[in-house]
Amino acid sequence: MLSEQEIEFKNLLTKEEFMSLTDFFHIEPKHFQSQINYYFDTPDQYFKNNHMGFRLRVLEDRNELTLKSPVKKHVMNEQTIFVTDEQRDLIINQAIFPSIAFIDELIASKSLSCFGSIETNRAQLKLEEGILFLDHSSYSHTEDYEVEYESKDVEKGQKFFYELLKKHQIPLRSTDKKIARLVKAMNSLKG
Repeated sequence: MLSEQEIEFKNLLTKEEFMSLTDFFHIEPKHFQSQINYYFDTPDQYFKNNHMGFRLRVLEDRNELTLKSPVKKHVMNEQTIFVTDEQRDLIINQAIFPSIAFIDELIASKSLSCFGSIETNRAQLKLEEGILFLDHSSYSHTEDYEVEYESKDVEKGQKFFYELLKKHQIPLRSTDKKIARLVKAMNSLKG
């Protein structure tokens, strides 16, 4: 199991801003990798109510089950285990999970079900003391573009991220996490 604190800054982009950043950083279509995140919760929305997220991320070469818990602004505790393709298929098709200590402790005997998924084409590159991600995501009849910066230090990361946006004349936008954007999009379809 991997356990780490993730310090991240994110901003939604227009398609034009996204294309401008990919051009600036010389990112080509071959640099993007596809991933699908499947999000799970209990019937009483335990994770949502506790500002947490539990997902299965399916990549070409691996499958990751991750629990994200808030620590403070811009900082999340992330616990991840890798699962086999067979376990992945059981999770997606039947919501059958392997025993995971950090999940079993939280939800005891409650069941989990998938409430939605997001497909993302992601490019990443190492910059300064962090990693820059450019994401094009599709979910619930919606698509969006996002820039994200992960850093080891809140102050340095925020300074770098804000300077990057300013340099490229991109306004700072209040940006929810992907899981929150998915829920909003799904709720707008119901409304």
